[in-house]
Amino acid sequence: MVMMIIATLADDSDKVFMLNLYKDYYGLVRKIVYNITHDAENIEDLVNDTFLKLLAKISLLRTFESCKTAAYVVYTSRSVAINFIKHRDVANKHVYYGGEKDLREALVVLEETIEERIIHQDEIKEMGNIILRLPQKQKELLYFKYFLEMDNAQLAEVLGIAQASVREYLTRARRNAKKLMDKEMANNHGLQQPPANP
Repeated sequence: MVMMIIATLADDSDKVFMLNLYKDYYGLVRKIVYNITHDAENIEDLVNDTFLKLLAKISLLRTFESCKTAAYVVYTSRSVAINFIKHRDVANKHVYYGGEKDLREALVVLEETIEERIIHQDEIKEMGNIILRLPQKQKELLYFKYFLEMDNAQLAEVLGIAQASVREYLTRARRNAKKLMDKEMANNHGLQQPPANP
């Protein structure tokens, strides 16, 4: 569907830009959407929704460098996926309350799931806060690697660095994140930090 809409664009340069964007980022958008929703049945619709949102922002996208474009595509994909989950959860809640299951048993399971989700979210939030304090390139590198599970070739392309250098950049970024995490833990628990290695 989105391809048909792109084909109807009046401005040929917009058409070429969007076709290239679709070709370059289709795989990434699909992966992000699936990693968040785990819904194979609706994935193509969600990918289309993402590109339709991007199509509406074509003039803004054309001003970005490739790294910012990638970040914007990631943000839009996540937004579409999260909205889908919210709507699905509301729909499931209505279906659930209309069913004949034992409500008390289901609520216990739901409570345990929510508790696990909160703990997991706290861990992700803490790690996210650490990553936010890193330099911009390291921040993006760790986010794309561990949250979006991009491989080294994708990282090199999105961040504009040589593929052979990705491992070195990752090592440096992880080392800095670990230092910040250790410092944070030491501050939270009133511990002294171990001396730096000479």
